Amino acid sequence: MKSTSNPYQQILNNFKNKKVLVIGDLILDRYLQGNCSRVAPEASVPVIDLNSQRDCLGGAANVAANLRALGAEVSLCSVIGSDEHGNCLIKMLRDLDINTDLILNESERTTLCKTRVSSSTQLIVRYDEGSIHPITTATCTQMIAAITAVFAQVDAIFISDYEKGVITGDLISGLERINQRNKKVFAVDARNYTLYATLEPELIKPNYLEALTLCQSKPVARNRFEQVNNWGECLYKHSKAKNILLSMDEDGVCCFEKGRFSFHHLVQKVANPQVSGAGDTFLATALMALLSGGDISCSTALAASAASVVINKPHTAVCTFKELEGNFSERPKLLLNKTKIKALIENYKTQGKRIVFTNGCFDILHSGHVSYLKGSKAEGDILIVGLNNDESIKRLKGLQRPINSLDDRIEVLSELSCIDHIIPFGKTGDDTPVPLLKQIRPHVFVKGGDYRHKFLPEEKMLRDIGCKIVFLPTVANRSTTDVISKIKQNLTLFNTNTLN
Repeated sequence: MKSTSNPYQQILNNFKNKKVLVIGDLILDRYLQGNCSRVAPEASVPVIDLNSQRDCLGGAANVAANLRALGAEVSLCSVIGSDEHGNCLIKMLRDLDINTDLILNESERTTLCKTRVSSSTQLIVRYDEGSIHPITTATCTQMIAAITAVFAQVDAIFISDYEKGVITGDLISGLERINQRNKKVFAVDARNYTLYATLEPELIKPNYLEALTLCQSKPVARNRFEQVNNWGECLYKHSKAKNILLSMDEDGVCCFEKGRFSFHHLVQKVANPQVSGAGDTFLATALMALLSGGDISCSTALAASAASVVINKPHTAVCTFKELEGNFSERPKLLLNKTKIKALIENYKTQGKRIVFTNGCFDILHSGHVSYLKGSKAEGDILIVGLNNDESIKRLKGLQRPINSLDDRIEVLSELSCIDHIIPFGKTGDDTPVPLLKQIRPHVFVKGGDYRHKFLPEEKMLRDIGCKIVFLPTVANRSTTDVISKIKQNLTLFNTNTLN
């Protein structure tokens, strides 16, 4: 295994080949997209001319897909009907290399399907179909036998209970008996966590409303963290869960360990989030992190990051291992993903932070650069540095530049505490930071004093958005060109003396 000082990378390195059994309700999420340009003559309802259909894995199937996308070996135990929706789910699961051998058919059952009809970005209607009555005693017995057969081979059990009839009291009792003989890690996502207290789960994720019900409290519109801060003992009493991650949407996640408050994890606010399935992603990632040696704090951070990936995607989606790993690279200051940049900037502005932007090549870092960057940070709260990529520098400075590659320059700049984020830029035909500035819309734009009387292609746009432009004085006789010139002079002198 590659050694690394990054604790998140160490955890992620252990994700591969974790074996998880998922038990729960399977749902087919179907999305019908069309255009609406008229009202039906027989009633005042919109007419949707459908033009596309997309099927996604929902419920426990989405949990399984998320675990698989993170590198786990996944088996899925559930009950479906012998119908088109069930066949569709099985095919999609097998295409992802998820073991479907434990999925049973019940003749009197129809497979759950949630169909959403949208026009443009507007959801018009959702209609649900499928059986939600409890499975039969015979089917429950078959499920227990199937679970028993694979129980010893898995690292953890994930229960996804949507209260659609698959998980019954008898099935929970059967799981309790199996677990007494061979203790396993349980993660539970359910509406009623008291039903699973006998399993003493390692991990549960109640949302705010579910926690309200358990603690018999009344909802508040603001300061929800202050309200839930004292719920630990109550939640533990009803769930017996070792780790309770209480989700409060944009108010973050409150963590309790054996009933004691541990920490509050803040999350980035996202405009128009697609929250369908985000909870599945969150808990699946948290479980994988715990199984991979992560403590609850690191596991929560990884889980929140994975959830932020899927809420920026349309439809029910998953976070892949590569996407999650990219958010926890060895260079946490480096920003490459446009969606992440957008969410980060919105979060800073919501917090009232003053964003400062500057840009440059920063080829050979010297004291003039450091003084300039420290002065830039002093203009606000968050300093974002736009860094010309190698191709851009060649176009601007000549083929002999840069001296140091983009990777090396990022590595050096990342060590400066005054810099919060680094974003590479530059493309053929536009080596200006204008596209970045349009996206970030900073409060302050900083340039060196030597640019005060030069043309700035970004100036008009900055004036239009009300961005303050600041020119900082440069340090005399400090520039990359001077450094290169001095090196060449010394090298020439050295060669001359050597020859003589």
